[in-house]
Amino acid sequence: MIAVRRAVPEDVDAVRQIGLTTWPVAYAGLASPEFITDGLAQWWSPEVVERGIRTGITLVALENDVPVGMVGLGQEEGFWVMWKLYVLPDQQGRGVGKALLDAAVAALPAGTSELLLDVLVDNTKAIGFYEAYGFGEPLRTPTRDLGDELKWMRLAL
Repeated sequence: MIAVRRAVPEDVDAVRQIGLTTWPVAYAGLASPEFITDGLAQWWSPEVVERGIRTGITLVALENDVPVGMVGLGQEEGFWVMWKLYVLPDQQGRGVGKALLDAAVAALPAGTSELLLDVLVDNTKAIGFYEAYGFGEPLRTPTRDLGDELKWMRLAL
């Protein structure tokens, strides 16, 4: 049975381990080795993970009290954005991602009208998962230029 709860500062190492394990697998063949190495250093450092837990919404999925996935949300220019949703490779396809996404939506402040995310345009597996959940084209987005490799997706709430 999958349980999802809010992360606390003591979860930094567990959340990092999910990212350090999942990120290289998720982006293998989709991104350069340099992108993967740089991303691990930039987005999965203890400081960045702890800041996400303290200032945003970070949730962990547990099976038998063992962390198997995480989701991180924060704000950019007044938009709620899902920065991370990762499930350990051997746990994928078991409903963990959907449980995390359900919990993330429920954790947003009352009155939130939409949730955005950015995704690699070549990550068809992730895009398919998000589309099946109801994400589609955004009406408006933050001003950050995503370039040609990323695109915004939006879930109306």
